[in-house]
Amino acid sequence: MEQKEVQIMVLIATIIVIILAVSLIFFFSYFQQKKTAFLLKQREIQQRFDEEITKSKLEIQEQALKNISWEIHDNVGQLLSVAKMQLNMVQMSLPEKEQNQIIETGEIVSKSLQELRGLAKSLNPETIKNKGLLDSIKLEIDRYNRLNFVEAELIITDEPYNLTNEKEIILFRILQEFCNNTLKYSKAEKLEIELNYNPDLLTIIAVDNGIGFDINDLSKQNGIGLINMKSRGELIGAKIELISSENKGTKLYISCPK
Repeated sequence: MEQKEVQIMVLIATIIVIILAVSLIFFFSYFQQKKTAFLLKQREIQQRFDEEITKSKLEIQEQALKNISWEIHDNVGQLLSVAKMQLNMVQMSLPEKEQNQIIETGEIVSKSLQELRGLAKSLNPETIKNKGLLDSIKLEIDRYNRLNFVEAELIITDEPYNLTNEKEIILFRILQEFCNNTLKYSKAEKLEIELNYNPDLLTIIAVDNGIGFDINDLSKQNGIGLINMKSRGELIGAKIELISSENKGTKLYISCPK
């Protein structure tokens, strides 16, 4: 009898230990899941917060660019138009020999006015909305070639299609930033932009033959606005990759879902 009682006690103790062990495992697993869910929620909230901050920054930048565009078009453009009219009036009162000099000056003013209006269009997001990504890029390419900044070329494969206004504006700004860096820092002679209109994915490749830079140099990355490019791309689900090395040019690769 005593042996049986001991066996029963051992069995009961074993069952209790097993129940406690299972309970501990269950509660540990439960709290671990809660902790993981909480961390994921926090990360999601932080990600949403970062996206909202980036969107706000972009909206402010776009509004600032729109205002600058209006200032250039309305104020500076108007001043140049008045200057051209005054030159025409002065020209009529001068001898024929001196008129030729005024004509040359007038042509310079006219060209400056034309380029300023082109610049104003490229800065204004409304132009990109109305013209679309492809035509906006064509305008930039034409402007670079006209001013002899760089020998620029645009290549298009497959049948072009439109994206949402938000995607097209952001993609254009990313390209614009790359091109501005090419003109300012790269000492490039050639710039090539290729748009591949795949059925579900638009890929854009921009390449210059400039001096390039060390891609691992963080100060250079900040200088060329790589972080800004990537944060813009993330808002529309686009992947951004920049490839460069010293004396081997720079290549920007963008892939954006249709």
